[in-house]
Amino acid sequence: MSTPTCTLVPTLLALATAIGCGGPAPRAIEANAAQPVSTVASAVDRIETLGTARIDEDTKTDEVGAKTGTAELDKPTEQPLAPVQPELLDRCSEARTIVIYKAARRLELRCGETVAGRYGVSLGFAPEGHKHHEGDGRTPEGEYFISTKYHSKFHRSLQVAYPNAVDADRGLRDGQIGPAQHRAIVGAFKGCRTPPQNTALGSYIQVHGGGGGRDYSDWTLGCVALENDAIEQAFAFHRPGCSPDGHPRTVLQILP
Repeated sequence: MSTPTCTLVPTLLALATAIGCGGPAPRAIEANAAQPVSTVASAVDRIETLGTARIDEDTKTDEVGAKTGTAELDKPTEQPLAPVQPELLDRCSEARTIVIYKAARRLELRCGETVAGRYGVSLGFAPEGHKHHEGDGRTPEGEYFISTKYHSKFHRSLQVAYPNAVDADRGLRDGQIGPAQHRAIVGAFKGCRTPPQNTALGSYIQVHGGGGGRDYSDWTLGCVALENDAIEQAFAFHRPGCSPDGHPRTVLQILP
């Protein structure tokens, strides 16, 4: 992506933070979060909408996402993208996991070890490597959970509980956050809540609709984007909250 895109990101974040809930609040589906759902939803909608309005010499974007206008993008070969065992999407009695393979641009919904659904995705505009700081355009890597989900400008959104305790430890070690922010992040993660979304580690990472997969470039500011019918299935598959022992009912794994 072009340099002007990268330099715009901090400005977009500041604008979204400033206007935050300036638009109508989304209809909350779950609000198991430390941050108000309307704050999270409005900020990420505004950031992504402004971010995808950019047009550079390689890619033309539309009002929904960044459907690519190039043939140069190195797209991995995708496996068939459809519910593999659709009956498990509704009637899974085993552990539910959402697995994202960044290099393959693929998301899988897993019931135990069985793949119930498989879909193409698009990532942040600088997709390689783990997210390090606000505005770097990277999609995180690691184990997370979905703390909140709701209807949004991107059809449906699943809020990723980023940063996690591992990210907090690294941020504290590198001097990006202080002890108080570290404690808040670790406490939120242990309590199955959305961690603070105002640190230098980055914020408002989501899995949402708006378009993703082989026909799209990596157009988000760090989120994972799917086609709208795919996010609807992921949205329904997800089970909120944590068990009494603190284990998320739906684990999210984001792999390199």
